[in-house]
Amino acid sequence: MKTSLLTAIIIDDEQEAINGLLALVKDIKNLEIAGTTTQPEKAINLCLKARPDILLLDISMPGMDGFAVLSALHELNFYPYPIFTTAYDHFTLQAIKAGALDYLLKPIDKKELYEALRKAEANKASHNIEQRIESLEKALRNHHKLRFNTRSGFIMIHPDEIYYIEADANYSEIYLSLQQREVVSMNLGAVEALLPEQFIRISRSIIINSTWLTKLSGVQKKCWLRKENEEKEFCVPEKQMASIKRILE
Repeated sequence: MKTSLLTAIIIDDEQEAINGLLALVKDIKNLEIAGTTTQPEKAINLCLKARPDILLLDISMPGMDGFAVLSALHELNFYPYPIFTTAYDHFTLQAIKAGALDYLLKPIDKKELYEALRKAEANKASHNIEQRIESLEKALRNHHKLRFNTRSGFIMIHPDEIYYIEADANYSEIYLSLQQREVVSMNLGAVEALLPEQFIRISRSIIINSTWLTKLSGVQKKCWLRKENEEKEFCVPEKQMASIKRILE
């Protein structure tokens, strides 16, 4: 086993079975048993308090079986890795559907148990990496947000969120969609100075985000933007047609 710490709770209505599992895992230095219980109805609170990585979970228990315990935890938005332990092999398909990390038949084989714990460790490490990557990506997205002044302070908007921008005297209206806009206390020139190259000022009063540019008509002297299911058309002065054409090429 590797050195990253795993925590587990053992749930089985037979104390003898719990003792057997404790004996099997006692030498695993990076596994901490956060609790045990022979009463499945008490397992929910125990799990929510200890937040273990793993459940060593018996299936056939009176009152509340292992699947019901796991389902109750999922309803509370807690998703530990379940390793089912049972004397019966006919629960296999149901265990797979319940998201079992592994399915161990009693009496528990030590090698099979260790292998199941290795799977849990690998899954936890992978999940942690995914979380770190997601966190970094979010930080990068936030880092590239633009700051626009408003009457009450400021607002941060990522360039890719912007559909188009329209001048309103000394203010500018930043459209995120046809129905959603942010009014900033900056004139269009000041806004334009903040924008990256994907934005094109097509007239004195309009800046478009070329990311959403879908069509250009030299005959009609118009361009069309489409974001999700919304389409917007704009008149384009002759002198701006060449700039937009270069974007589409």
